[in-house]
Amino acid sequence: MNFLDQIYFDNTIRSYLAVAIVILLAVILKRIISKYASSLIFKLGKTQWGGMDKQRFDNIIIAPIERILLLVISIFALDRLNFPSILIFSIHKVTTRDIINSLASALIIISIISLLIRFLDFLVQVIKHRNKDVKTAGEYQLLIFFKDFIRVVFIVFGIIFILKYSFRIDIGNLLTGLSIVGAALALSAKESLENLIASFIIFFDKPFETGDVVKLNNIAGTVERIGLRSTRIRTIEKSLVTVPNKQMVDSILDNWSLRDLVRNEINTTLSPQTSGENLENAVTGIKEILSQQKEIQTFSVYLQEINKDSALIISIYFTRLDLPLDDLNFLRQEIYIRIRKLQEKYELQPSNTSQITLISQEAKSK
Repeated sequence: MNFLDQIYFDNTIRSYLAVAIVILLAVILKRIISKYASSLIFKLGKTQWGGMDKQRFDNIIIAPIERILLLVISIFALDRLNFPSILIFSIHKVTTRDIINSLASALIIISIISLLIRFLDFLVQVIKHRNKDVKTAGEYQLLIFFKDFIRVVFIVFGIIFILKYSFRIDIGNLLTGLSIVGAALALSAKESLENLIASFIIFFDKPFETGDVVKLNNIAGTVERIGLRSTRIRTIEKSLVTVPNKQMVDSILDNWSLRDLVRNEINTTLSPQTSGENLENAVTGIKEILSQQKEIQTFSVYLQEINKDSALIISIYFTRLDLPLDDLNFLRQEIYIRIRKLQEKYELQPSNTSQITLISQEAKSK
């Protein structure tokens, strides 16, 4: 008998060699695609995704295509072999051949879903590159949000296809049988569904976007990410706080980034025995000090109250939103020094040390 015609596990050596040669050719073809086809495709589309390097392009697009190509060719090649009779047995009326076939088709479906998800990531990267000078951080976050949402849809459909085409499960009957369980899960996941709906409200109503500085209840900081369930805020203390989206929608939220000016307040407390003339001199002097600062857009100064402990003068002034923190600190220092000189000039006795409250200082220290 010819050596190639010898039979092992119900297949000839010739059959094993043919399958091995086909798989080897698939590996070689995969390398050719990796080396030449990927370079050609990358060069043709480089103008569209110039912000992406070739290595990243290969990892996102070419690598999944190579895996699918190798997997499909290998499965079809192995399918030409006879399933060894010694390995055929049943588990709960399901044969090992059926199990292997189901696993093979499931692997193909998983590979295709993985490729679609990778292509989705690639598409988002291309959109971001082509609109890098137009889109804001919030619009980029909208892309990421819908990318995550579509990714979940792909995974759900992938599971359905695996159940239907790999394991021959009737999806209609399965969904009918799970309807009661689904209703119970929906009730138990009520908060998650509310947060999911709130995430859509945030993206379409746009009370805030990624990169905005917001204050919600006692939390203030920069919005870093808006997800399907929650929003992540980087606080002034640099900690990362996760807030459910429902709370972001239902609570009163102050978006500091939408302000056109920054409000600053100085409280000057003088002795309650200060004469009316000196109080008038103090108010007039502070007004003159603020009017001479070019960084200040508008201001107001008034005597709020006189009580047994002090006479309180409130000075409110507004600066540009884009004023750097250092300039804001120098401005505060200048105002402090000139108010102190004003007190010395008219011999005004303070009841307490004057204090400054920069209401949106947090917005500038992010």
